[in-house]
Amino acid sequence: MIKINLKYIFIILINLITCGYLFNPEHIGLSGSGSTAYNDFNSLNPATISKHKGLSIQVFSGNFGFGNNFLSISDYNDINGSNFDDSESTNYYPKSEVMSLFDDGIGLNGQLSFSMPFSNIIYNNFSFSAKTYFWVDANLPRSIMDLTLYGNQFDKQYKLNVDGSMNLINEFSFGYGNYNNLFSYGIKIKYLQGIASSRLKNISENSSYFSTDSLGFLGKAEYLRNQQIGGSSIAFDIGLVANESINGWYFGFSLNNLFAKIKWDKNNFTYNYLKNSVVEKLPLRFNEKQYIAINLDTLNAINMINIPANEIFQIENFKVIELENLENIEFIDIYFNEIGDTIYASEYGKIIETNYNSFLIESSNIPDNILDTLDANFKTNITEYPISFNIGSHKEIDENVTLTIDLSTGFNNSIKNSENWKLSTGLIFNRFKNIPLTFGLSFGGKDKINSGFSFGYNRGPFKINYGIGTRHGIFLPSWRGLDFSFSINFKIN
Repeated sequence: MIKINLKYIFIILINLITCGYLFNPEHIGLSGSGSTAYNDFNSLNPATISKHKGLSIQVFSGNFGFGNNFLSISDYNDINGSNFDDSESTNYYPKSEVMSLFDDGIGLNGQLSFSMPFSNIIYNNFSFSAKTYFWVDANLPRSIMDLTLYGNQFDKQYKLNVDGSMNLINEFSFGYGNYNNLFSYGIKIKYLQGIASSRLKNISENSSYFSTDSLGFLGKAEYLRNQQIGGSSIAFDIGLVANESINGWYFGFSLNNLFAKIKWDKNNFTYNYLKNSVVEKLPLRFNEKQYIAINLDTLNAINMINIPANEIFQIENFKVIELENLENIEFIDIYFNEIGDTIYASEYGKIIETNYNSFLIESSNIPDNILDTLDANFKTNITEYPISFNIGSHKEIDENVTLTIDLSTGFNNSIKNSENWKLSTGLIFNRFKNIPLTFGLSFGGKDKINSGFSFGYNRGPFKINYGIGTRHGIFLPSWRGLDFSFSINFKIN
């Protein structure tokens, strides 16, 4: 009989209760709208705190989200038990329709964010916050399903492209808001502290593949893994909200995370603080990456018998450093062969030229003092952070009932951000004593269609709220992901 310690059950339950993505429960419940309806932690617009009175403290908040880009319960029910081959069968389901679910590959993602107790504070028109975000994304090739459904087809090349990333980032901010007769305005200054980042990707678009021809099986896979410890960036939120309504509607706009772009280098507090305890114990040195290659060269029935099992695949796995320019590097020789091609040779190992104008230099044997002199500040040392623009509005349509409408877009497609426009709308109900409710819908953005719901309980100066948001659907059968959020707030005037 399996015995389960109660403390582990308690920890799991706490993690289930304290979960969601990036925002507070009300924001998730309104499906991203409501940026002008609140003047506390629930608003993306820094101008809204200009009229905040008293002291608000977020005692604790936690968020969790997960999703995929290819399958919902409804999709699974359609496929489960279907006949893919007999078109006259009553439960026939074409393979082409199954494949259409994977047009964008097989994508999985998860996020976790939380704030330390009492670390988010608003006092009158000043605010301070400290949050931690953790994101994981993985994208596998569509060819996995192609092989599963149709088998290994002759003379067809299957791409084996893989892309996976992990980011752990702290966000510290200080905000200020004020107002005049016409407008409320606000600004929030942020310091983004990159704790750790890692990514596995293909060397190039066509570097990883598998195929079968008349000679046998052919395949190749080339991947590059990097790790980064210690990064930093400065970012700004700015906002404006009109103090006068138009037919009862209040309008505002905000720009969030302006100039946010985390650079991973040695010139920041995090790297130097973790250098002795963490960085020097990692398998890769600063700016090093791991090159992984698997080669399968013409495998057929004849050589499968004659070749030892350990020689069927040729595997290369070594550390590299990525450079854009190899000139004036003492340990690299550059010369031309008899047909005029440029040849590069390193005394420390291999040199691999990529399809995007860079070079991978084997670095396992390069001494630390030489490695530090190389200019390896390549573009992969930058993590894009979500930058967005938001227009928000709200109107009290009935007693204690507020309608919210927001229109937003991103300036990049990083993390959960999207350059596609998103229209969000929601309702805030305060009719029930001590139990606030929100409902929301959104169209567009990254997940096409989302919905949300939140409820809370107010007791004296304390407010407890819980929110749930759906991805890619309104009703349960169409969901492709969920976001959860929980918060405890304290406010005195």
